Amino acid sequence: MNSMTTENPLAEVRRHAEKLLTERAQSDATFRTLLKDNPHAALKQLLGTDPVPALKITVIEEQPGEAVIVLPAALDASELPDELLDLASGGISFSSFVLFDEKSMPKKPAK
Repeated sequence: MNSMTTENPLAEVRRHAEKLLTERAQSDATFRTLLKDNPHAALKQLLGTDPVPALKITVIEEQPGEAVIVLPAALDASELPDELLDLASGGISFSSFVLFDEKSMPKKPAK
């Protein structure tokens, strides 16, 4: 059995979003600044929408010689906002919001 199938769906969505955001921030300095200054605007730019606008998002940039460990909140599913439950249950397809930039688009054949 795949470990992804037994994982908490909300954790899977979060890990996917974090991966997309950090990959883009690593390659795009302007996006990195936006992500640090306004995470919701960065999500909207990357995904075309902010899937959970009421969620407080904190971005911490590690410094040289530092390691940041994030402990997820110990919440019961009954304590989660409806928007997060929708994401976790498949009510919203997170991957459908991913927009491709020009670099990832196939090249048009020369005429």
